[in-house]
Amino acid sequence: MMTAEQSLSALQTALAAEHAAVYAYGVCGGVLDGGSSAGVRARDGYLAHQQRRERLQRELRTLGAEPVAALPGYDLPGPVTNVGSAARLARLVEDRCAVGYADLVRQSTPPVRRLAVDWLSEAATRGLDWSAEPTAFPGFEDR
Repeated sequence: MMTAEQSLSALQTALAAEHAAVYAYGVCGGVLDGGSSAGVRARDGYLAHQQRRERLQRELRTLGAEPVAALPGYDLPGPVTNVGSAARLARLVEDRCAVGYADLVRQSTPPVRRLAVDWLSEAATRGLDWSAEPTAFPGFEDR
């Protein structure tokens, strides 16, 4: 059985992943042509993660917790200079968010759990849109 502390921890972890995702998609958008299919995917990813970040912040505040703040910057796995490197970063971001959502599915209340399941599915789909390898259980591969 989950505890309130575990649920808050999972919410904070998912929020931290969302902060990083918003940052990373901003980096991707900076090197992609906004009218290209990759540019549109980056913008859509940015907006989706921004909405999730705001939803998680509201949920944490509703529970009386102070949402974890975004860092001033994030380490990237390498330079992002073209479509290929932007796609690698986007795949990594979606994979990391999927891990956070999987934990949230396991350690949250039913209303949040339903959101987390939807977000997990969307992260897996966005990863595939960036040419990620399909997996049977997104967010659970390394467990």
